[in-house]
Amino acid sequence: MLAQPMKPAPVLNIYRETIKEGKAAAHEKTEAEWVAYYRRAKAPGNYIAFTTLAGTPQAWFITPLGSFAEREENDKAFQKEPLKSSNAALSARDGELRSASQEIWAVYRPDLSYKVENFNPPKDHYLSLSTYRVKVGHEQDFTAAAKNYMAASAKAGLQQSFICYQIVMGEQAGTYLFFSGMASMSGLDGNADRMKALATAMGLEKFAAFDRSGADFLLSIENTLLEVRPSMSYAPQAFLDADPAFWKPAAAPKPAAAAPAAAK
Repeated sequence: MLAQPMKPAPVLNIYRETIKEGKAAAHEKTEAEWVAYYRRAKAPGNYIAFTTLAGTPQAWFITPLGSFAEREENDKAFQKEPLKSSNAALSARDGELRSASQEIWAVYRPDLSYKVENFNPPKDHYLSLSTYRVKVGHEQDFTAAAKNYMAASAKAGLQQSFICYQIVMGEQAGTYLFFSGMASMSGLDGNADRMKALATAMGLEKFAAFDRSGADFLLSIENTLLEVRPSMSYAPQAFLDADPAFWKPAAAPKPAAAAPAAAK
């Protein structure tokens, strides 16, 4: 664990790229070059890269920010040389490898987040993400249901944290993201037991009614599994210090040079 627990960022900038078939390896190489250049140039801002393990092949780049104004200040640095030209050249190469992209802005909802004290992103190698899209005019119903869920989780003694962000730009209104970090995919193996514990804590009849009530205020629920990609991440120093073996893996050894031929 970190000596000082990390707090969720007030603002997230999320950039999603849909990668062309057969271009994943080339895309990873380009992104790694981008990260190497940013480190040499000491570019402002940091981001963590993910790729999807289910559904449409995508790369996600999540930038934590203290405010919207922080992004504006970072952008000013990228309008100056040499960052401006180098960034444009790398962006052009990257654009040839993707078929679509989308930029999203989201704000932290502490009132809909659970066990934030267990939030430890430098140690998370995977993210379980649930996206809830709420019907217009039903956001109070949704927040009430989410708080009931958190109360039942606390009563059941569940320790797995989830962090909520509400999308404010780039997606339809009423979209909420719930992130839950995992050091290993084995964290998914306990989902069934967690749901049983929730049902017991809430009461079976109330839990069944709670489950059905989602149809009244939800348009859809989408579950996504994301894998952290260190080579594509411009991670902050705190991440590198917390888990250097993961965030700074040793480079593969170069092939040994052939022995010189013996002189005649």
